[in-house]
Amino acid sequence: MKLMVIGGGGREHAIIKKLKENPAVEKIYCLPGNGGIAADAVCVPEIGAKDIPAQVEFAKVHRIDYAVVAPDDPLALGAVDALTEAGVPCFGPDKKAAVIEASKAFSKDLMKKYGIPTAKYELFTDADAACAYIDSQGAPIVVKADGLALGKGVVVAQTVEEAKAAVRSMIEDKAFGQSGARVVIEEFMEGPEVSVLSFYRRRKPLFPWCLPWTTSARWTATRARTPAAWARSPQIPATRKRSRTSACRRSSCPRSAR
Repeated sequence: MKLMVIGGGGREHAIIKKLKENPAVEKIYCLPGNGGIAADAVCVPEIGAKDIPAQVEFAKVHRIDYAVVAPDDPLALGAVDALTEAGVPCFGPDKKAAVIEASKAFSKDLMKKYGIPTAKYELFTDADAACAYIDSQGAPIVVKADGLALGKGVVVAQTVEEAKAAVRSMIEDKAFGQSGARVVIEEFMEGPEVSVLSFYRRRKPLFPWCLPWTTSARWTATRARTPAAWARSPQIPATRKRSRTSACRRSSCPRSAR
C-alpha cells in the first residue's frame, strides 16, 4: 500500500511515524514534508500543502492507495473533496465539514443554533462598531479573527485598549488578510481547557472513537510566557478500553462528538 500525507509539520511527522508501523504500508509520500520527515517518508517539497491540483495529479501518477490530509488550510480548500473525486480514499473532513474549524463565526453560530454551550459572543466587520461593543463589555475580553491564521488569530486582551488595538489590526490593517475581515468578540472565560478528539465513520456501526482527554498549557504560556505544550490531563482519568457499545454510552464519548 502506498500512502500520501499532506503537510509539513510535527503533526504530519507523528502521523507518518504511526502509519509506518502498519506492515501493509510499502511507501509513504509527504507533500511537501520537511527535513525531519525525510527520515521516515519520501518528501515532495515542490508540491505545497495548498496546491490541490498538483496533489491530485501526484496521487494519480503514483497510484496512491490512501491519503491523509492533516493541515487546516488544504482541508478548508477542499483537498479531501478533490482527492475523493479523483478516486483516492482520504482521511480527513470534506470542505463542508472543515468550515467548522476554518470559520470561527460559523462554528459559534452553529453552537448557538443547536444549543451547544459556548461563550457569549458577537460578530463584527466594522472596527468602530466592534470597539464600541468592547467599551460596553470591558476587559478581559477575547478577540478572534474569523478565518484561519496559523494559530495567531486569537488575542486574549487584558485591557480595553489592547482589545481595540487587536480589532483594528485585524479589520483595518489586514494583519491576517481576509481571515481577519470579520472578527469574533467573545466573553473571557477562565478555567481548565480540555480537548476531546473523536473519529467518526459513516458506515455501520455508527459510533465515534474517542482519544484520551487532553489539556492545554496555552493559558500558562499566555500568562507566564512559557512554551505551550499538549499533554494528557492530570485532572481527568485517561480513557479506558471498553467495548464499542459501552464506549458510546460514556459521557466522555458522546454520540454527537466530532
